[in-house]
Amino acid sequence: MAGSGNTSKVSSIVAAFCIVVYIGAIAFGAARIIINMGERRNLAEKEFFDLSDRASSSAVFLGFMSDAYQDTLKDFINASYALLGVIITGSDGEFAFERQPGSGIVWAGNSPRFKIGAGIPSEPFYMPLRIDGQRNVTIQAIYSYIDYGYFQKVLMYTLLAVLSALVIAFITLLVELNLKNKNKTVSYRVKAPDESYVSTESKPARDESGLRTPEPISPGKSHQGIYTPRSNIGWESNTHDRLASELHRCLSSGQDLTFLAIELSESPAAYRQFTEEAVSFFSTRDLIFEKGEKGISVILPGSDLEEGIKKANGFRDRIAARLNEPFEVRSDLRIGLSSSSERLIEADRLMLEAFSALEKALKDKESHVIAFKSDPEKYRKFIRQSGNNAYA
Repeated sequence: MAGSGNTSKVSSIVAAFCIVVYIGAIAFGAARIIINMGERRNLAEKEFFDLSDRASSSAVFLGFMSDAYQDTLKDFINASYALLGVIITGSDGEFAFERQPGSGIVWAGNSPRFKIGAGIPSEPFYMPLRIDGQRNVTIQAIYSYIDYGYFQKVLMYTLLAVLSALVIAFITLLVELNLKNKNKTVSYRVKAPDESYVSTESKPARDESGLRTPEPISPGKSHQGIYTPRSNIGWESNTHDRLASELHRCLSSGQDLTFLAIELSESPAAYRQFTEEAVSFFSTRDLIFEKGEKGISVILPGSDLEEGIKKANGFRDRIAARLNEPFEVRSDLRIGLSSSSERLIEADRLMLEAFSALEKALKDKESHVIAFKSDPEKYRKFIRQSGNNAYA
C-alpha cells in the first residue's frame, strides 16, 4: 500500500538521522574531552611556572619555609585550577602542600610522595629554585589530566542528545505501528464492490482430451489497485493476461515457465496469513493471484517442471510448519501444476492443464501434488486436431 511505503521511507530517514545523532554526540563529547585535556595541561604548566616564581620571590621577603612563606604557597595551591599537590625539597628536608588532603600526596614516614593513578601524570613538573643561603632546592607539582566537573557536563550533554534521538525513534516506531494496524484493519474490512471469484465447485465443460476447461474470467473489470483487499495478492481476473505476458517473455529468452494451481480442502479463517506465507516463500507478490475463494495461482518464470514440483512440495512443508493450527493435516493443501516444457503454448492451455492436475490432486487420497506432464507428440497432434493430450 502507498501509505505503508511512505511510512517505511520516513522510518528509514528517522533511523539514519538517529544514527548520525548518536555518532555525532559521541564524537563531539570525545573531542571536547581531548581538547580540554590539552588546555588543562597548558594551564597546569603556566600555574607551575607562576608558582615557581612565587616560591623564589617570597623566600627573599618572608624567609624560606617560614610560616608566612608556607601560607603563601598554600594560598596559591588552593586558588589553583589544575595543580593538585606540590613538594619542595631543600637542605632542611621536604615540604608538601596539596589542595585537599589526600588528593595528590601520600606519606612514607616523613617523606612525601606523589600519588600515581587515573588522571594523574606519572611525571610531575620539576624545576630548581634559586634562593639565597639555600642549596639544591627544587620544586615539583602534579595536576589531574581530567577536569571531572567538565567531564560530567560533557557526558550529560552527550547522553541528552542520545536520549533525544532515542525518543524520536521510539515515537516514530509507535506511529508506524499504529498506521500499519490501521492499514491492516482496512484491508480486512473493506471489500471492493466489483470483487468476484471463480467457483471451483461448478461443473465446467471438458475439451476433447478430457481436461477441464477453465472458467472464463470476465474481461474489462477494473480494480482499485494491483492487489486485492482480501488477500493483498493479484486479482484473479488478471491471471490470464499476466500468464500470457510471462509465457511470451520466457519463450523469447528460451526459458521454461511453470504454473501452479493451489487449493485448500476447506476455507480457513487464516486465508490472508496463508497468502502472505505464499508471498514470502515465492518472493513474487505480483506473480501470485487469487483462485476462487480458497486457492491461489502462482507463476514461476524460468522454472521447469522438476523445479516446480520441488517448489510445490517445499511450500506444503512451509505451510505445515508455519500454519499448523489452521492446517493441522498437510493433505489439506493440494497443488496441481504444469510447465510450458519448451512448447509454443497459450495461457489458456497451460491454465487448463494445471487446473486439471489440481482436480486430480483434490480427488487423489495419496498424491497431494500432481503435475501435468505433456507428451510432445500428443501435443503436436492436439494442435493439429484441436485437442488430444493426456497424462503420461
